[in-house]
Amino acid sequence: MPETMVAGDTATQFSVPKFSAPTGDALLRDNGEFCRKFNRADFMFDHGLEHHPLFELPALAGLAQRIPKYKDFVYWQNGRVKVNDKWETNPGPRLALDETIEGIAHNDSLVILKHAEQDPIYGPVLQEILQRIFSFTSPTAQDDIVLGESLIFINSPKRTTAYHLDLESNFLLQVAGEKFVHVHDCADRSITSHEELENHCGGNYNGAIFKPARRDDAHYYHLTAGHGVHFPSTAPHWVENGDEVSVSININFDLVSVHRRLKRIYSLNRVIRRLGIEPAPPGTSPLRDAVKVRTAVGVDLLLGMVRGEVLPPPDAAPASYPAWHPVRLNPSATHRS
Repeated sequence: MPETMVAGDTATQFSVPKFSAPTGDALLRDNGEFCRKFNRADFMFDHGLEHHPLFELPALAGLAQRIPKYKDFVYWQNGRVKVNDKWETNPGPRLALDETIEGIAHNDSLVILKHAEQDPIYGPVLQEILQRIFSFTSPTAQDDIVLGESLIFINSPKRTTAYHLDLESNFLLQVAGEKFVHVHDCADRSITSHEELENHCGGNYNGAIFKPARRDDAHYYHLTAGHGVHFPSTAPHWVENGDEVSVSININFDLVSVHRRLKRIYSLNRVIRRLGIEPAPPGTSPLRDAVKVRTAVGVDLLLGMVRGEVLPPPDAAPASYPAWHPVRLNPSATHRS
């Protein structure tokens, strides 16, 4: 029988099996590229969680049951998808979550367990990864990072994750199985146009359009257990899984420059484009960009007032869960909208 400890208050106590996990450099070592390439270019790195029992299916099934039942905290798809399918595509018969995890080896499914860094069992190791990556980046990057989160992906063999982009800056750590990752340059507007980014930032998460003719222009990574890859915010990508069940960790960071500036500019540009006017893309004029950011903030506040909502500060966590915030190496650093 595994040794246990008690977690939670008296109303929600449960037994938590103790486990040992690598820490420090044995968990994640700085290879020098975190500082040079963070949110600028994709790169590979190593980690120490390959085939760790914490990420075996029985333990992950327990995590899925413990995660708070808020909207989208646990997400799953059933049925095989194609690279150009929409993100929400669910072509197979809808299975229950426990069925999906138990039969993941043969049911062509994807499971995403979100905010595991808040779990009493998984939290310590995932929060250490978050903090170590943060500490490896430059002071400028650290000033840009608002908060972080983790997601755990469980994929059926041979399953594809459809082409998409994320506003978060991502680190994908492969724990079991293998992935074949294709990542495009985040700055190449011939791959992802300004209009596609406007649509994504305006709420259309299928805004990035897969271009088969440019498929071979992507950077290719063969990820096996113990290896990871970083891809910057807005870098479009898709993933093909190998012959075994794949388990991976996705570490995400929200950035001031993206979530509180770039997203607002693109969202407002989407409105301008719908009025029949070609908007100036971000970076054309710092003054124009600043005006658009403040206009977008004002519009959000106005809409909130109309709906009777009190909007939280831009870097506030959702009320439903605590967010991970970095321990800042420069305590005086501030973030302004």
